[in-house]
Amino acid sequence: MLPRSVTLSKLATDKLRMMKGATGVTPNILARMAIMLAAEDGTSLTNASVADSNGQVLPKDVLFGDHSEAYEVMIMQYVFEAGVTAPMQEVVVGLIEAGVHKMGHVKSLHDLLSLRA
Repeated sequence: MLPRSVTLSKLATDKLRMMKGATGVTPNILARMAIMLAAEDGTSLTNASVADSNGQVLPKDVLFGDHSEAYEVMIMQYVFEAGVTAPMQEVVVGLIEAGVHKMGHVKSLHDLLSLRA
């Protein structure tokens, strides 16, 4: 079951804001892309340390929009395949943090559109 909200680190929040300024894409959509990017390549959450929880709070309805059920199935598939035992809140935050790190090079809409998992 997806968490009601997630709180990102200040670093991830700052990176999402920077990417929003460069691309015009809102942080919640960028966070969705980050989740997909990290989950698709099987990113290990052991490297997705969250130094703080002083960043943006994303409520479930904002983060996942009308597609929360699809994201839940995809994240559960990731959890099963990766053998993750962490609580769902930590999984979602870890995927966003890892995905945002992978998106660190995004400086334009073209960069964002060329992301490949």
